[in-house]
Amino acid sequence: MTRLIRHIRANVIAYCALFVALGGTSYAAISIPRNSIGSNQLRNGSVTEKKLNRNSIPGYVAFWAKIYSSGRVLASSAPAKTSGWTGLGGNISFRGELPNNCFPVAAIGAPAISNGYVSTVTSSSDSGSTGISLNLGGNVLNGQRQALSVNVAEICP
Repeated sequence: MTRLIRHIRANVIAYCALFVALGGTSYAAISIPRNSIGSNQLRNGSVTEKKLNRNSIPGYVAFWAKIYSSGRVLASSAPAKTSGWTGLGGNISFRGELPNNCFPVAAIGAPAISNGYVSTVTSSSDSGSTGISLNLGGNVLNGQRQALSVNVAEICP
C-alpha cells in the first residue's frame, strides 16, 4: 500500500495534467456545434478560389503536369495532352480557361541533366482550354542531344 501512495505522490502533477487534458477534450467534443470548421467537415473541393478572399492567399497553381521525355503525361492536375513533342519541347494543353494574370513556369524533371534548361515557356487560354508551349535547350550528353522530362505549372497570383 505504501508503494501505491508513493507512486501517486510522485506523479500527482502528471495525473492532474492528464485529467485536465481529458476534461478539455471531452468539453470540446460536447460543446462545439456540428458543422463548425474542422477537418471532419471539410470535403475535397469545398473550398474554392471564389470562396476565398483574394488577399488571404498569395497565389495558386491552376494547372500542373509532369511530362516524360517521350511526351507522355505521367501526372497532371487536370486532363493534359501533349502535341508536337520532340523531347526538346512541345505543346501541352489542359481543359479550362485562365484569368489574364496567370503565368507559366517549367523546370527540367528527374533525372536532371546538368546542362539541360528551359529556354522559353509561354501560355495562352482560349475557347475553354489552356495551352503551354515550351522549348528545352542545352541537353547534350556525350556529344548527343538528349530528350528531357519536364515539370510545368500555370501560376495565378
